[in-house]
Amino acid sequence: MRFFALLFFTAGTVLAQGVSPTRTTPPMEFPRRIILDVDPGIDDAMAVLLALRSPELKVEAITTVAGNLPVEVETENARKLLELAGRTDVIVAKGAALPLHGKLITAELVHGENGLGGVVLPAPKIALDRRDAVQVIHDLIEANPGQIILMAQGPLTNIAMAFQRYPDLPAKTREIITGGSVGAGLVTPLATPDTYRDAEAAKVVFESGVPILMVDLTACMQANFTRKDATRLSESSDAVARFVGAISERYLDFVQKNLDPGGKASYFGALGVGIAIDPLIAKTVKPIHVDVETKGEFSYGATVTNLSLTIARFEPRGDRLVFTGFVPVMPNAAYPAVVDGERFARLFTGRMLNSPNGTH
Repeated sequence: MRFFALLFFTAGTVLAQGVSPTRTTPPMEFPRRIILDVDPGIDDAMAVLLALRSPELKVEAITTVAGNLPVEVETENARKLLELAGRTDVIVAKGAALPLHGKLITAELVHGENGLGGVVLPAPKIALDRRDAVQVIHDLIEANPGQIILMAQGPLTNIAMAFQRYPDLPAKTREIITGGSVGAGLVTPLATPDTYRDAEAAKVVFESGVPILMVDLTACMQANFTRKDATRLSESSDAVARFVGAISERYLDFVQKNLDPGGKASYFGALGVGIAIDPLIAKTVKPIHVDVETKGEFSYGATVTNLSLTIARFEPRGDRLVFTGFVPVMPNAAYPAVVDGERFARLFTGRMLNSPNGTH
């Protein structure tokens, strides 16, 4: 088996991409063609609007998956966001209402009953695509093999179902950018919300052979959104900026009460979008091997990460096993170990304020 380094060089510049254990990740081309697979949600709403306002990305479709809220609420939110951004040209399709196994776990406490922090947008007029999310994912990738990046900011249910229904689809998928954690979790000591909601789906995706960039929790913690940022957006003349400032208030309240008394919130899904727009936001990117835990009593949903890319070897000797050294492990993903949080914050704020170059 071979793997291609997650880094390629252009005029001395290092750019971040996903890694596959079996195939080469092609060089970047802009605009990057993406499907946003999301569960909006406050942070996913921020990610969606960032993607829609960035000419480096061509958003082919938004597919929704049950996660932060029931999928019906999220799908309405996706339609509202497209109309707010003036992007009614983008396909929107409803996806899975339940994880592959178990019950849906939602987070209205964080996002509000409407998923947008209680901020009300007009009822959407844009129609849903007649196809479900799995079919849209398949059809776009099948028609554009090797071109489409799956930007997965929710549970990986839709993508796992697409790969199970169409076994040749992973080979035609250019890259997946998703979340996870190389260490501590968020909803449990080891698991982040989306892998905890559907660990079985995450396992399918991480074992698919598609090049994966896992924008993990430690990376997200390096890019922070504050009250000052929210106020600046709220005072803007731009409707999108004002909306993001408004929905951020509930999010920042929750973070200050439960996670960080200083009130610094992570962008989460928006950071992955930002790295797709500007790969130099990821200052240091490392290859890893990720296994997803689906059985553990205390570790369900953990993205168990092998950072050293080695594993101990043991050989039988009588009634025992003897350690005989280490053997290499092939990477199946990469992660941004060091992130330029200030660079991302400038990009995000600039795009919300509708600055063409993303700095304002």
